[in-house]
Amino acid sequence: MKMKKHITHIIIALFSISIVSCDAYLDVQPEDKILEEDIYKNEDRIRTALVGIYGNITSQNSYASQLTMSLTDVLAQRYDCSESEHEWGLMSTYNYNDESVQDKFDALWKNMYQNILNINNFIKGIDTYSDFLNEDRKALYKGEAIGLRAMLHFDLLRIFGPVYSQNPNDLAIPYYIAPSANLNPISTASEVIDIVLSDLQTAETFLDKDPVREYGKVDYFEEDAPELEPGDPGFGFEESNFFRFRNLRLNYFAVKALQARVHLYAGNNSQALENAKAVINEATKWFPWTTEEEIGNQDNPNLIFSKEVLFGLEHFNIRAVARNLFSADSEKTKRLVPNRTRLEETFEGNEADPRFGRLWIQPASEPNIRVLNKFSNVSANLLFMQPLIRMSEMYYIVAETEPDPSIATDYLNIVREKRALGALDYNSIDLDNEIMKEYRKEFYGEGQLFFYYKRRYLTEIPNGTLSSETIPMSTSTYVVPLPLSETDFR
Repeated sequence: MKMKKHITHIIIALFSISIVSCDAYLDVQPEDKILEEDIYKNEDRIRTALVGIYGNITSQNSYASQLTMSLTDVLAQRYDCSESEHEWGLMSTYNYNDESVQDKFDALWKNMYQNILNINNFIKGIDTYSDFLNEDRKALYKGEAIGLRAMLHFDLLRIFGPVYSQNPNDLAIPYYIAPSANLNPISTASEVIDIVLSDLQTAETFLDKDPVREYGKVDYFEEDAPELEPGDPGFGFEESNFFRFRNLRLNYFAVKALQARVHLYAGNNSQALENAKAVINEATKWFPWTTEEEIGNQDNPNLIFSKEVLFGLEHFNIRAVARNLFSADSEKTKRLVPNRTRLEETFEGNEADPRFGRLWIQPASEPNIRVLNKFSNVSANLLFMQPLIRMSEMYYIVAETEPDPSIATDYLNIVREKRALGALDYNSIDLDNEIMKEYRKEFYGEGQLFFYYKRRYLTEIPNGTLSSETIPMSTSTYVVPLPLSETDFR
């Protein structure tokens, strides 16, 4: 039954939002008005269009691989790509002049801006044709779309923009808030941050009545609703399946978490702290920690710790993508496998930490390596989820921005306890170093580590190829040049 529902979602996604289809953002012209009116003529079609936006974002050239499992993690030196002719070898050495490397970034750039155009077309369609919509519903749909627009631009900034702490006024990327065939000027990084935060503030306002705040994520279908009692997550929720599984949509808490992430990136520590604490204080009851029993469940192990994910994408092909990237059976020139000594060093040899002992397995065919098992057991029961924003990140942000070192360490220790690690004494640690160690452990296959390094402007990071030594980092390695498909038009 559940698999049929997922297949239905796929059909909806494929039907829907080729409101546009293009090779590059600026190749696309607005659709004929009759077609536009038809797309937005009733609420079911509006929902279909929104589902299609999410489906298109879950592409291998964006969040299904490049911005999660592969490209950004390669840039962070997660893996040993030294095999001769390795597909990711030149990327891992920051050879941005190589044509094959440029092609990967070009595909990412085009995909992201195509999705931004889809989002802007959707927002325009809602504003133009949906007078029949209930205002609360309209706000919910627009809030999700505007929040997604902010997220996509922010991730483009984190890749192609300057090192913000060093050069916030350098040119970065264009920002589009309306569908247009005209080139927008390239904005500075600080201008992009301002617009991202403005979009997120608007999204927060629209999502103020998001059902996730009252009922939680409601992660079950209407017909499968369990017997609930007052106080249980989802009790009293009577909406259709479209409004369930709020953790698979850019919900209110995900927007607040993005605000914390963006403020931290921009060096606005007090605002980052405020937003991260707001998420922790309100969302914890709806997004509890994944237990050891759930992680180790033999029949259906929860290796992505899904209960803690504030926002993830429903990625129907996630197991195949992960198998191609991480399996010991994949070609050595294509697979992503870490240097084993470096991996053990990352986790300090602690097999009790489920992020190490559970997620990294030793294949019988190659006992000298360990491969990432994180996504191989993702199933319909976990909604094929690709995590994008976690509760744990909010604790790391508080630990980094809280001015009282004792309180900061307490927040870090909460995550460590849930990962079977001992508590730290703030009097005897380098707190920044301990936070960095957590970023290295927590976000494999989720693409966040490179952005952490770039934000902190670390001038050297561990070499993924070798069991020791570091790689020097600078603006030339952290800042990816804009694709030629963009600059050739300017």
